[in-house]
Amino acid sequence: MSVALRSAVHEPPSAVLHASELVCVGRFRCPTNHPRFNDSGPTKWFCFVFPRTAVWIEHEGSAPFVADANVIPLYNRGRPYQRRAISRHGDRTDWFAVAPGLLREMLARYDLNAANDAGTLFRFGYGRATPRIYAWQRAVFDTVATGASPDGLFVEESVVGLLSQVLQTLYGAPPPISDRREHRAIVEETRAHLAGSYAGNESLADIARATGVSVFHLCRLFRRLTGRTLHGYRGQLRLHRALEQISDGTQDLLGLATDLGYSGHSHFTAAFRAAFGTTPSEWRATGSYSRAAQALADCAALSAAPALRR
Repeated sequence: MSVALRSAVHEPPSAVLHASELVCVGRFRCPTNHPRFNDSGPTKWFCFVFPRTAVWIEHEGSAPFVADANVIPLYNRGRPYQRRAISRHGDRTDWFAVAPGLLREMLARYDLNAANDAGTLFRFGYGRATPRIYAWQRAVFDTVATGASPDGLFVEESVVGLLSQVLQTLYGAPPPISDRREHRAIVEETRAHLAGSYAGNESLADIARATGVSVFHLCRLFRRLTGRTLHGYRGQLRLHRALEQISDGTQDLLGLATDLGYSGHSHFTAAFRAAFGTTPSEWRATGSYSRAAQALADCAALSAAPALRR
């Protein structure tokens, strides 16, 4: 046996890549000859999993099923299960977990009995991995796995959004959110809070506590009534402030990036370019008249486009 293979056999199969008060993101890499391949013990979290290889999974008391890339296995915390090999590469999965209280709140929209259960919150062994869900989770996982310090709010909202989509594959679309006055008031209170805290790196739980509502309720309302995620709204406030500062003559771009909550100059530059079509240094070097003239030309081109297509 090679040194690399011996090392893989004795390494813990599961690793947490990102953890917060609300969510965890991790990977599971278990070769078939690992001593914990068939029985790796009960899971520590309520999690939904995206397989990269195919294996047989059998939850205690349930029929075995094939866990491949077209399904999303669901695991209840503390519930035993067994695994059998299909692929010679063993079991290679990426997993996402949410706090029990958050999961109960999300399930309450579909199944009150499941939400109020002492431990078996997931009533299904697996969900369906649509191409959209699969691509989204891989993008989120890669962001966490390769990013030096991924934005915590982005990760939390993404995991909640992914789980919402998974639950819809199981239960169907939930009832729509009404545009009631109290819902609008919650969103406006949230916007007021973000107006004073956008440069910080608050978590989803922090923002929910500041506005006095539950995490999932806040996510749903804010997205429904503004058309944007909390992370996206906060990011836009940061970028607009950055544009003001640079236009007013700020020279220290790295200091500005740090002050606005960006992890570094490259992160700030990439976000600025995506929003405004130019880098911070290019914006600073271009005269105001040239910028206004270019914006006017872009506006004219967009206005003329439909007519040209007719």
